[in-house]
This record gives sequence, structure tokens and C-alpha cells, in this order.
Amino acid sequence: MSEIIEHEDAGNGRLVRVGQTHTQVSLKVYQDIYHQVTGRTEQIRKRYSENILAEFSDLEQLHHKISQLCDVHHVVARNETISVFHEKERKELFTSFERFRAYNGNATSPSVNVVLKYNFSIIPAGLERPQEYVVTVRLTSRIATIKQFESEAPPFMRGRFFGYMAGNVAEVTVDYADYVVARGFLEAFDEWILGCKSTSKSKTLQILRQHSHRIPEIAQLSVAAVIVGFTLQSIPSLFGASVPPATVARFVVIFAGGSYILLSLVRASAELIEEAIDTYPELSYLKLNKGDEKLIEEASSAKKGIWLRLTLGSLGSIALGIISSKLEKLM
Repeated sequence: MSEIIEHEDAGNGRLVRVGQTHTQVSLKVYQDIYHQVTGRTEQIRKRYSENILAEFSDLEQLHHKISQLCDVHHVVARNETISVFHEKERKELFTSFERFRAYNGNATSPSVNVVLKYNFSIIPAGLERPQEYVVTVRLTSRIATIKQFESEAPPFMRGRFFGYMAGNVAEVTVDYADYVVARGFLEAFDEWILGCKSTSKSKTLQILRQHSHRIPEIAQLSVAAVIVGFTLQSIPSLFGASVPPATVARFVVIFAGGSYILLSLVRASAELIEEAIDTYPELSYLKLNKGDEKLIEEASSAKKGIWLRLTLGSLGSIALGIISSKLEKLM
């Protein structure tokens, strides 16, 4: 009987010993044997949350990078598919990038996702049998995804959840037999991401979004503290030695009712601020057709409305805080 295969670590030139004769073969050959026997491939995936602004020319550049990388290897067979997903589950499938060049740029339905899938049969150096590699690139338009979520989500879901679900805008997955070959595809995609146009992320906005859900609570607690503080200060002047029951009843009614009304209004104003922070658009999109262009214009103009809500919410909270300090005047 032959011996169990042993691994021997010798730095970058790792060898394995096979059989009783201890015949030495390279790790690459050993990986090929394992792949041929088991039929298994490994998978590596990387996601990106950068605010990339991808147009059709950028997709052409990505395709060119992948094609250039294939020239380095001995590719015996390859095929590719490009899928474009639009709103309302509409999908267009192209069997080659050349066919994708004929994509209808006058379409009015915004692009939500673009998936580029490449299948390669590669014969690495030193091997005779081909190995199968699958490279899948998924690009997502954040503004189109958020719009789709908003149109389909129930009323109780807020903007924060939409932004969280649409966090990743790019993803590359490589099914591989040799990690060295797979790493080349990852590095090519990294270079493409760095070369894309993008908008910088606001660290201040990210911090505010992490704590925006606390704004209504903080506003209510602040106004409640103001009401209680000024009311306690006014009690000595309101109540003398002998206070009629009607005065006491009036005090209780005004204090309880006024507090409830003011706190409700303060929460509504603070929720405007929270919503403005959570829904402030960070432009990241796919610009492939007329629908995408229109959606980008809407997202850019939406900033004015968000700044208006933020201003109204802030002014409303300040005004109600001032009114709460004058509540004792009604008693």
C-alpha cells in the first residue's frame, strides 16, 4: 500500500511526498491532483462600500483589465455574460461584452445592478490539465437601490435601514483552484475601483447616523428637564400660605397637559432632524441610461429638501425649548 500524502513546508518551494518512493512533486501539481480528484474549487470574495460613480466607459475599462489579465495565462476556453437588473425585477442578459455595447442607453428604467460573470479554463504553468475559474463582479447603484427599498418597504421602516441595506456597492467573487491566479483578478479589480470616480464619505455624517436614533429621546429629555426646572422655580411664587383648590387643579392640568403637548411637538421636530440625517444622499450610482441620469438629478436636488427639513426641525426644537421655559406664565 502507498503511504498517505505528507506535506513538507520548505518556504515558497513547498513540496509534497507521494507514495512509498517519496517522489517529490510541486505543490501546484498536488493542488491540481486534489482539484481533479475532488472536483472542488475554493472561493474568495471582497466587498466595497466606496461611493463609486460608474458609467459605461468604466465598465469597458473593467472588461479590458480582465481581458488583459487573461493574456498572461494560457486560456483554452472562456465565455462571459453581462446581466443588467432594472426596477421591478426587469432583467436584460447579454452573452458577450460586444453584445452589451448595444445596450439601449435611452431606456427610462434606472439600473439597479450590473453583474459581469466570466468563466475561464486556464492551464497554469507546469500543468497539463485545465483548471476552471469563475470571476463574478456585481456593481450596485446605491441611489436606485434605496429608491426601490422606499417604494416596497412598509411605512414603519426608516431611512437608516435603507442606507444600511444598500451599504455595499461593489463585490467581486472568484472561484478558483490556484490562489495565485485568483489574486491577480482581485488586484485588477482593486485597481479598477481606485480608478473610478467617487465621492468622499463624510466622517461627520457617519458619526451622526450612528447616533441619530437618539436625537428624539435627547430632545424630549432636554425639554422635560427645562419644564421641570422652571416649574420648580415658580412654585414659591404661585403658592402662598393658603392656596385655593382651583389653583392647584389648574396647576396640575396646565403642567401635565402642557408638558405632554410640548414633548410630542419636540419629538416630531427632532424626528425631522433624524430623518434628514438618515436620508441625506451619498451619491453612488450606475449611469447607463436616461433613467439613471434622471434619478441622479433627483438625488442631487433632494439635498435641498433635506437641508430644509433639518433647518425646520432644528428651529422647531429650539422654539419649543424656549416656550417650555415660559410654561409657568400660564399658571
